Amino acid sequence: MAKELEISVRPIFSTPLLVFTIPDYERINQELRRAILEREASTPAYADYEVVGWSSPHDLSMLEWAGPALKGLFDPVIQVATQVTEFSERAPDRSGSRPDWQLVEAWANVQRKGGSNAAHPHPGTFWSGVYYVDVGDISSDGKCGGDLLLFDPRGCLPRMLAPFLRYSMPELHDAGRNISFMPSAGECVMFPGWLFHAVGTYAGKAPRISVAFNLDPIIRK
Repeated sequence: MAKELEISVRPIFSTPLLVFTIPDYERINQELRRAILEREASTPAYADYEVVGWSSPHDLSMLEWAGPALKGLFDPVIQVATQVTEFSERAPDRSGSRPDWQLVEAWANVQRKGGSNAAHPHPGTFWSGVYYVDVGDISSDGKCGGDLLLFDPRGCLPRMLAPFLRYSMPELHDAGRNISFMPSAGECVMFPGWLFHAVGTYAGKAPRISVAFNLDPIIRK
Protein backbone atom coordinates (compact mmCIF):
# COMPACT_ATOMS: atom_id res chain seq x y z
CA MET A 1 0.00 0.00 0.00
CA ALA A 2 1.40 3.37 -1.02
CA LYS A 3 2.43 5.70 1.76
CA GLU A 4 -0.14 8.45 2.26
CA LEU A 5 1.00 11.92 1.35
CA GLU A 6 0.99 14.66 3.95
CA ILE A 7 -1.87 17.00 3.11
CA SER A 8 -2.56 20.45 4.50
CA VAL A 9 -6.33 20.90 4.85
CA ARG A 10 -7.38 24.54 4.82
CA PRO A 11 -11.13 25.02 5.35
CA ILE A 12 -12.24 28.01 3.28
CA PHE A 13 -15.34 30.20 3.27
CA SER A 14 -15.88 29.51 6.97
CA THR A 15 -19.10 30.62 8.69
CA PRO A 16 -18.69 31.94 12.24
CA LEU A 17 -20.77 30.54 15.08
CA LEU A 18 -20.00 32.41 18.30
CA VAL A 19 -20.90 30.74 21.60
CA PHE A 20 -20.32 32.43 24.96
CA THR A 21 -21.80 32.58 28.46
CA ILE A 22 -23.28 35.81 29.77
CA PRO A 23 -21.77 36.96 33.11
CA ASP A 24 -24.12 36.76 36.10
CA TYR A 25 -26.59 34.81 33.98
CA GLU A 26 -28.34 33.17 36.95
CA ARG A 27 -29.65 36.54 38.18
CA ILE A 28 -30.39 37.78 34.66
CA ASN A 29 -32.30 34.59 33.82
CA GLN A 30 -34.38 34.72 36.99
CA GLU A 31 -35.53 38.28 36.20
CA LEU A 32 -36.06 37.67 32.48
CA ARG A 33 -37.93 34.42 33.04
CA ARG A 34 -40.41 36.13 35.34
CA ALA A 35 -40.90 39.10 33.00
CA ILE A 36 -41.30 36.96 29.86
CA LEU A 37 -43.79 34.50 31.38
CA GLU A 38 -45.84 37.39 32.77
CA ARG A 39 -45.85 38.96 29.30
CA GLU A 40 -46.85 35.67 27.69
CA ALA A 41 -49.79 35.35 30.10
CA SER A 42 -51.06 38.90 29.50
CA THR A 43 -50.31 39.61 25.81
CA PRO A 44 -51.30 37.73 22.62
CA ALA A 45 -48.47 36.22 20.59
CA TYR A 46 -46.93 38.29 17.83
CA ALA A 47 -48.15 37.05 14.42
CA ASP A 48 -45.18 35.10 13.05
CA TYR A 49 -45.89 32.29 10.61
CA GLU A 50 -42.50 30.69 11.31
CA VAL A 51 -43.13 30.18 15.02
CA VAL A 52 -45.16 27.51 16.79
CA GLY A 53 -45.31 29.03 20.27
CA TRP A 54 -45.42 32.52 21.76
CA SER A 55 -43.21 35.43 20.77
CA SER A 56 -43.21 39.17 21.41
CA PRO A 57 -43.04 41.79 18.62
CA HIS A 58 -39.80 41.91 16.64
CA ASP A 59 -38.83 45.46 17.56
CA LEU A 60 -37.37 47.23 20.60
CA SER A 61 -40.51 47.21 22.74
CA MET A 62 -39.00 44.47 24.91
CA LEU A 63 -36.69 47.10 26.37
CA GLU A 64 -39.75 48.74 27.93
CA TRP A 65 -41.19 45.70 29.73
CA ALA A 66 -38.30 43.27 30.38
CA GLY A 67 -36.57 45.40 33.01
CA PRO A 68 -32.90 46.21 33.71
CA ALA A 69 -31.84 42.56 33.30
CA LEU A 70 -31.96 43.10 29.56
CA LYS A 71 -29.12 45.61 29.79
CA GLY A 72 -27.08 43.00 31.65
CA LEU A 73 -27.64 40.70 28.69
CA PHE A 74 -26.93 43.07 25.83
CA ASP A 75 -23.88 44.89 27.21
CA PRO A 76 -21.69 41.76 26.76
CA VAL A 77 -23.43 40.94 23.46
CA ILE A 78 -22.41 44.34 22.06
CA GLN A 79 -18.92 43.78 23.46
CA VAL A 80 -18.61 40.46 21.58
CA ALA A 81 -19.83 42.00 18.30
CA THR A 82 -17.19 44.72 18.65
CA GLN A 83 -14.51 42.18 19.48
CA VAL A 84 -15.07 39.98 16.41
CA THR A 85 -15.80 42.54 13.66
CA GLU A 86 -13.67 45.14 11.90
CA PHE A 87 -13.85 47.47 8.93
CA SER A 88 -12.55 45.96 5.68
CA GLU A 89 -10.25 47.42 3.03
CA ARG A 90 -13.35 48.89 1.35
CA ALA A 91 -13.22 51.53 4.08
CA PRO A 92 -9.53 52.42 3.69
CA ASP A 93 -9.58 55.21 6.27
CA ARG A 94 -10.98 52.79 8.89
CA SER A 95 -9.62 49.42 7.74
CA GLY A 96 -8.79 47.19 10.71
CA SER A 97 -10.61 49.36 13.24
CA ARG A 98 -13.74 48.12 14.99
CA PRO A 99 -17.20 49.61 14.53
CA ASP A 100 -19.65 50.33 17.31
CA TRP A 101 -22.85 48.28 17.43
CA GLN A 102 -26.50 48.84 18.19
CA LEU A 103 -29.40 46.61 19.04
CA VAL A 104 -32.07 46.97 16.33
CA GLU A 105 -34.50 44.20 17.31
CA ALA A 106 -35.03 41.98 20.35
CA TRP A 107 -37.90 39.63 21.10
CA ALA A 108 -38.79 36.86 23.52
CA ASN A 109 -39.78 33.33 22.51
CA VAL A 110 -41.59 30.75 24.62
CA GLN A 111 -41.93 27.22 23.29
CA ARG A 112 -43.98 24.64 25.09
CA LYS A 113 -44.61 21.03 24.08
CA GLY A 114 -44.93 20.86 20.28
CA GLY A 115 -43.32 24.28 19.75
CA SER A 116 -40.83 24.94 16.97
CA ASN A 117 -39.47 27.57 14.64
CA ALA A 118 -39.25 27.00 10.87
CA ALA A 119 -36.05 27.61 8.92
CA HIS A 120 -35.43 31.30 8.22
CA PRO A 121 -32.68 33.94 7.99
CA HIS A 122 -32.73 37.49 9.41
CA PRO A 123 -32.43 39.67 6.29
CA GLY A 124 -30.91 43.12 6.54
CA THR A 125 -28.87 42.57 9.68
CA PHE A 126 -25.19 41.75 10.18
CA TRP A 127 -25.18 39.75 13.43
CA SER A 128 -28.13 37.76 14.75
CA GLY A 129 -28.29 35.74 17.91
CA VAL A 130 -30.20 33.83 20.53
CA TYR A 131 -29.82 33.93 24.29
CA TYR A 132 -31.17 31.06 26.40
CA VAL A 133 -33.06 32.09 29.51
CA ASP A 134 -34.43 28.63 30.31
CA VAL A 135 -33.89 25.53 28.18
CA GLY A 136 -36.76 23.66 29.83
CA ASP A 137 -36.33 19.90 29.52
CA ILE A 138 -33.68 20.01 26.80
CA SER A 139 -30.95 17.44 27.43
CA SER A 140 -27.79 16.27 25.71
CA ASP A 141 -29.46 13.06 24.50
CA GLY A 142 -31.76 15.16 22.27
CA LYS A 143 -34.91 13.26 23.26
CA CYS A 144 -36.88 16.44 23.99
CA GLY A 145 -35.77 18.29 20.84
CA GLY A 146 -35.73 22.06 21.04
CA ASP A 147 -32.23 22.25 19.58
CA LEU A 148 -31.00 25.10 17.39
CA LEU A 149 -30.52 23.92 13.81
CA LEU A 150 -28.03 25.73 11.58
CA PHE A 151 -27.96 25.05 7.85
CA ASP A 152 -25.01 24.95 5.47
CA PRO A 153 -25.26 28.21 3.47
CA ARG A 154 -24.18 26.29 0.37
CA GLY A 155 -27.36 24.26 0.66
CA CYS A 156 -27.13 20.62 -0.39
CA LEU A 157 -24.61 21.36 -3.17
CA PRO A 158 -21.72 19.45 -1.52
CA ARG A 159 -23.86 16.30 -1.55
CA MET A 160 -25.60 16.65 -4.91
CA LEU A 161 -23.14 14.68 -7.07
CA ALA A 162 -22.56 11.76 -4.71
CA PRO A 163 -24.75 11.81 -1.59
CA PHE A 164 -23.17 8.55 -0.45
CA LEU A 165 -19.74 10.19 -0.13
CA ARG A 166 -18.27 12.70 2.32
CA TYR A 167 -14.88 14.28 2.84
CA SER A 168 -12.67 12.09 5.05
CA MET A 169 -11.52 15.03 7.19
CA PRO A 170 -13.73 15.26 10.33
CA GLU A 171 -13.84 19.06 10.23
CA LEU A 172 -15.58 18.82 6.83
CA HIS A 173 -18.23 16.25 7.73
CA ASP A 174 -20.89 18.97 8.03
CA ALA A 175 -20.73 19.88 4.32
CA GLY A 176 -24.25 19.98 2.89
CA ARG A 177 -25.88 19.12 6.21
CA ASN A 178 -27.38 20.96 9.15
CA ILE A 179 -25.70 21.33 12.53
CA SER A 180 -27.63 20.73 15.72
CA PHE A 181 -26.69 22.91 18.68
CA MET A 182 -28.04 21.88 22.09
CA PRO A 183 -28.13 25.04 24.25
CA SER A 184 -27.66 25.55 27.97
CA ALA A 185 -29.20 28.26 30.15
CA GLY A 186 -26.99 31.37 30.16
CA GLU A 187 -25.45 30.63 26.77
CA CYS A 188 -25.61 33.10 23.91
CA VAL A 189 -25.14 32.11 20.27
CA MET A 190 -24.37 34.60 17.49
CA PHE A 191 -24.15 34.04 13.74
CA PRO A 192 -24.44 36.04 10.49
CA GLY A 193 -27.97 37.30 9.85
CA TRP A 194 -28.03 35.59 6.45
CA LEU A 195 -27.54 32.10 7.90
CA PHE A 196 -30.66 29.94 7.76
CA HIS A 197 -31.56 28.46 11.13
CA ALA A 198 -34.51 26.80 12.88
CA VAL A 199 -35.65 25.34 16.19
CA GLY A 200 -36.38 21.63 16.31
CA THR A 201 -39.77 20.54 17.64
CA TYR A 202 -39.72 20.71 21.42
CA ALA A 203 -41.22 17.77 23.31
CA GLY A 204 -40.57 18.86 26.88
CA LYS A 205 -43.11 19.95 29.49
CA ALA A 206 -41.28 22.90 31.07
CA PRO A 207 -41.23 26.09 28.93
CA ARG A 208 -38.23 26.71 26.68
CA ILE A 209 -37.50 30.46 26.91
CA SER A 210 -35.11 32.46 24.74
CA VAL A 211 -34.40 35.99 23.58
CA ALA A 212 -33.58 36.53 19.89
CA PHE A 213 -31.91 39.69 18.61
CA ASN A 214 -30.38 41.51 15.66
CA LEU A 215 -27.41 43.87 15.68
CA ASP A 216 -26.30 46.43 13.13
CA PRO A 217 -23.17 48.61 13.06
CA ILE A 218 -23.24 52.30 13.84
CA ILE A 219 -21.62 53.91 10.81
CA ARG A 220 -20.42 57.44 11.48
CA LYS A 221 -19.66 59.63 8.49
